[in-house]
Amino acid sequence: MATTTPNRYYEDELVRLRELAAEFARAHPLLAPMLGAPSGDPDVERLLEGVAFLTGLARQKLDEGLPELVQALANLLFPHSLRPVPAATLIAFEPRGALRERAVIAAGTEIESVPVDGTACRFRTCGELDIEPIALAGCRFVPPAHGGPALRLDFEMLGLDASEWDATRIRLFIGGERLHASRLFALLMQHVVAVEIAGGPPELPGPRCALGARALRPAGFDDALLPCPERAFPGFRLLHEYFAFAEKFLFVELGGLERWRAARAGAQFSVWLALDSAPDWLPGIDRDSFRLNVAAALNLFAHEAVPIQHEHRATDYRLQPEGDTSGHYRIYSVDRVIGYRPGHAVDRHYVPFGVAGDDANAASYRLIRRAALDGHGQDLHLALAYPPGEALATETLSIGLSCTNGALPARLKIGDVCRATDSSPERFTFANIAPVSPPLDPPLGEPLLWRTISHLALNFLSLGDADHLKRMLALHAFGERGDDARAQADRRRIDGIESVDVRAETRIIGERMLSGQRVALRCSAHAFGGAGELYLFGCVLERFLAEYAAINTYTRVEIDASPDGVRFAWPPRMGAQCLL
Repeated sequence: MATTTPNRYYEDELVRLRELAAEFARAHPLLAPMLGAPSGDPDVERLLEGVAFLTGLARQKLDEGLPELVQALANLLFPHSLRPVPAATLIAFEPRGALRERAVIAAGTEIESVPVDGTACRFRTCGELDIEPIALAGCRFVPPAHGGPALRLDFEMLGLDASEWDATRIRLFIGGERLHASRLFALLMQHVVAVEIAGGPPELPGPRCALGARALRPAGFDDALLPCPERAFPGFRLLHEYFAFAEKFLFVELGGLERWRAARAGAQFSVWLALDSAPDWLPGIDRDSFRLNVAAALNLFAHEAVPIQHEHRATDYRLQPEGDTSGHYRIYSVDRVIGYRPGHAVDRHYVPFGVAGDDANAASYRLIRRAALDGHGQDLHLALAYPPGEALATETLSIGLSCTNGALPARLKIGDVCRATDSSPERFTFANIAPVSPPLDPPLGEPLLWRTISHLALNFLSLGDADHLKRMLALHAFGERGDDARAQADRRRIDGIESVDVRAETRIIGERMLSGQRVALRCSAHAFGGAGELYLFGCVLERFLAEYAAINTYTRVEIDASPDGVRFAWPPRMGAQCLL
């Protein structure tokens, strides 16, 4: 259910005022003879409009069920749900010349887009990226030397010999359309039984070095796309990111290269990924199926708010990004609130409400989100609280923000995020290789109320029911309430969960006997768009369930796809640790 805008309440109240006035005049012609007559007096119209505006705001607050109270509770329990989801994309970096050594792109590196309505959208990378002096020359399926088929990746050295290269891992992004990429991701994670590497040209390779099947692992879970508040449960972030920008999970890492160090030589080498079988949904591949030097990036940047002169005459203050005359900045979070008081040498640092830390008497601030009066996005208001008995003095508030560019990034195309900033690497060119995902606003009002109640009632056993699990997933799919193709796809995936069965079990793992839960799901492969999408969803869900389970308890997830008969199984996991 979408939150009703203030404009709608105002229009309803204005119509209602005029209808009631006319009805009252008809019922009491002697008491109010002029109330029902048409009036062209602008002062009268202005008075009616003012009354309609005020009563509309009051009615909206009543309908939303005390929004400040609900938001305060939600902020304590799951603060991520009150923040919008910024636009995201994938940035590829290419060296301007030959590299002689590894280069590191720091997390938080900022890159700007071409201007949209005069404003350049600012993105920052979400994790550290190692750029090795290698290039991917090709990839192809090759006839099996023994057993099933194999996937061969051919690499070239850039600017140095392989014997001078000391890398221990290679990080790859699985490119192409998401449906195709998710199938390839599932193939690599479920069907690779051996990994080998050899130097030399692909036609005449040298001796192969076995790296082991575990050398290949998923890498998209290492770095967070969305900032996670300290009080937020980390498992919810995974669900948030899956529904916001699932492409960030389509990274794999090839490790164990130190085993090949003694045999490194020449300007070329190849990697063989041996498969146990060729599934019916085996995807085709081309040179764009794998990409080096790719990082996820988020439309989020540090900014300052317009300073506030706090004279204790208002209960809250609307925050405005400094210098935003065009309305192209939207507030994501408040990172710092400092009060400067005349005659005081020590500044006052406000803490978020509910996070008093060591000083229980510290002054605090509380954030209130309200639907913007213009109907676009949300406004953020700041309310302050002080210890009992403190003398209140006038102060100037300095407020540090994290901001987005609102809906502007949704108008960017592939290749538009390509302009340098002060933190951009000078030795590289860069551009986005994926469409920019649209930003999503969190639900407010009645939807937030029901979201809060639903979270309070959640526990692991309740997720053993398909309906409960689907409702929980819908809580974290902000776009699920829309009408575009992406929202419809999210709804199909959630509705594609047909049954859930949770059973307790005990296993001996290593030298310990551990208790756990086997979670078996049956899902519609058609609802997910194929086996690859279903596997990607399962990877996210099994990590979420492992985080959500009771302490010292593992989870083991299995998914059966109907009607295809495809089955995926994950090893037992306890928290963030895989037990096998």
